[in-house]
Amino acid sequence: MKRWLLFKDSIVEASSACLFFFFLVLGRLPLIGAESLFDTIGREVNKIFEQNKNAVVRVRIEHRNGGESFCSGFFINSEGVLVTAPDCQLTDSLFYVDYNAQWHLAKVLGIDERSGVAVLQVEEGSKPFPFLKLAYGQEVLTGTPVVGIGYPYKLPACPSFGLVVGKDCEYLNHFFPTTHYRINTRVNPGQIGGPIINSRGLVVGMITMSVKEEEWSYALPSKAIRKVVDDTTRYGKVRYGWVGVAVTKIGREEAAGQVVVARLFPNTPVSGSGLREGDIVVSINGKKITSLADVMDASFFVSVGQKIPVKVLRDGKPIQFEFLVGERPIDAPSGSTILPNNPEELKKNWSQSLPVSSSPMTAPVEKTNNTH
Repeated sequence: MKRWLLFKDSIVEASSACLFFFFLVLGRLPLIGAESLFDTIGREVNKIFEQNKNAVVRVRIEHRNGGESFCSGFFINSEGVLVTAPDCQLTDSLFYVDYNAQWHLAKVLGIDERSGVAVLQVEEGSKPFPFLKLAYGQEVLTGTPVVGIGYPYKLPACPSFGLVVGKDCEYLNHFFPTTHYRINTRVNPGQIGGPIINSRGLVVGMITMSVKEEEWSYALPSKAIRKVVDDTTRYGKVRYGWVGVAVTKIGREEAAGQVVVARLFPNTPVSGSGLREGDIVVSINGKKITSLADVMDASFFVSVGQKIPVKVLRDGKPIQFEFLVGERPIDAPSGSTILPNNPEELKKNWSQSLPVSSSPMTAPVEKTNNTH
């Protein structure tokens, strides 16, 4: 399903987010008063917007069928490299960037359909390019206020205000490739691909999806953006690691339970390792595993060629393994990381042998039985 179908067809309104923030700081009301509180919030939002808007651009995508679509993007260095999150199939598409009131044909450095990120470069135009810095190594807490910048419809750039209200790896039985921030602000067509910025002026994520029914949006964290950019500029693509293991969760995902090995794929790093189906996964590369989201995050950020320790429990006894991470093949079967926890679904979908196909990579938002 294209993300255009998820958009809310109205101009962005930040009032609900502001009210939420208002109630969070009610204790200050006797000191500054309700009216001055809203003025303070407005000034801070405007300050962040004015300081960073020049690095945010409108992106036009011309499709080979003659159609076009628009999204937002932002420069991440002074050489004109930018990232965006197009919402459609991009084979043979042309990207144009509106910079300094002029459309520039952008060079495509790489498109990663799994994360939904396109890395582009504008080679013409006045240099150095204004750019935004990605926050890295800083935890984004639930409740953190953020400002988004983007181009709604065909209107000028504008800010939106909201809070990080959750961190999700799954939405309606669809898994993201890694944990995303849930932001309680609505996003309109054209704003996808815009940055979300913290109070220090650092990009903590990029809007990749808007949920119409719930009136919130999802953002890919800056750490994940950095991995996509680094791999793309170095290899021309994102090199996702895998060891050939599928897992599932015993018990509801939101409740306490166990993540267990559900399938081992042949001719992969785990072949002949001694790891068994039914082993309970305790940790991956030092990261404690208590949910499927933990597995997604651990697998997203491992590097090809890296040796990672994996700890499991078997019959109540801990066992340590070490695997050399291989590169996830494009034609890997759907479901090579997350499998359904319903035994009948597991049997129905995963009794077949390992298929090989020439199908394109899966979309950024994937079902529980899709590859990661």
